[in-house]
Amino acid sequence: MRLPAANTMEQQSQQVNTYMPALTGIRFFAILHIFCFHLWTLYDMDKEPGTENLLRGMGDLPKGFLTYLSNGWMSTSFFFLLSGFILAYLYWGKNGQLTVPRKTFWLMRATRIYPIHVVLILLSLSTAGYHLANGVDPIMLVASAVATLTLVQAWYPDFVPMWSWPTWTISALVFLYAVMPFLLPPLARLSQRKAILWLCALPVISLLPTVIYAFYFPPGAEPQQFWQIFIGATPLFWLAHFVAGILLTKVFSLSRFSPVITTGSRLWFAWGDLALIAVILIACVPDIQEPFKFFLRHGLMMPLYMVIIVDLARGRGLAARIFSGRVMNFLGETGFSIFIWQNLVMMVCWGIVMMNPDAGDNQFWGALISIMVLGIFSTYLLEKPVARWLRRKIIKN
Repeated sequence: MRLPAANTMEQQSQQVNTYMPALTGIRFFAILHIFCFHLWTLYDMDKEPGTENLLRGMGDLPKGFLTYLSNGWMSTSFFFLLSGFILAYLYWGKNGQLTVPRKTFWLMRATRIYPIHVVLILLSLSTAGYHLANGVDPIMLVASAVATLTLVQAWYPDFVPMWSWPTWTISALVFLYAVMPFLLPPLARLSQRKAILWLCALPVISLLPTVIYAFYFPPGAEPQQFWQIFIGATPLFWLAHFVAGILLTKVFSLSRFSPVITTGSRLWFAWGDLALIAVILIACVPDIQEPFKFFLRHGLMMPLYMVIIVDLARGRGLAARIFSGRVMNFLGETGFSIFIWQNLVMMVCWGIVMMNPDAGDNQFWGALISIMVLGIFSTYLLEKPVARWLRRKIIKN
């Protein structure tokens, strides 16, 4: 994960360390964990006639491993926290402003996300007939397509499942990218003490929407998809995680301008390793019900994720060594592509099992291989080359 060349000689001279291999590596596994959760959802859901064997082979996985996959929703909060940290680490200058102009920052983010997303939406339009046959209002269909294409669908829950359900995460990121330049100056003015207080308060603040949700949907209540998506996907509700990631760089002096960043620490075991073990153990707890799962996802896990990110950024501990490998970093760069291609892979699984019910036995492993191959090829042959070309054409002008 490297920062594009700065615009001035002064900025170029300030670039000390723009590479965080361990964080790039763990990002891949967090996103893959989310994808596996989506596969588990297809496996576990009530299915239409003809699709009963969808992902049937997941039932043969070890029970503990299947439970871990079923709790992949936990990794979503880690992803947003990590995104705030990485962007602040790379783009938060010593003067409290972005190290590049705002428009340049937004364009760099857009050129990374939108080209491959547009390709996916064009492919997804082939399902329009299916939606119409199932009684979806044509106006709703067109409106949701436009919203999904422009990545604003996460603001209206009924739009989220229509075309590419998993990309609500990217939709939320677009909002966070939009507000980040305006967040940095006031956050930079915080004293160290106030920054620490805010960092401690953000997990609690992040839980406020969940508290309201739990009041209306207490344990045992019949869940409603609209409100599940509302509490889980509304971009504003992920702002606390994103800001917490930004503040981590300030509180712990973690910046590309800071000489304390290391990627080869001799410390073999760190607090981040213990936090990672705790996260894995929590993810192995079976049958976590609402609304407690939202409490975990939206705030209770945040302190553990903070510890993990800080030690991985510093290169401390066993996990930092494991996730810093070249293969891990190669795969870590495919994160956006994996997010974007998830829906297509799941659609293909659905179609294949309707034509051949026995295919469900091997679909889980086939889906994993497919998403990784798609992620690698689209990242290195489409996403990155197109982004570089667009940056040359647009940003330099």
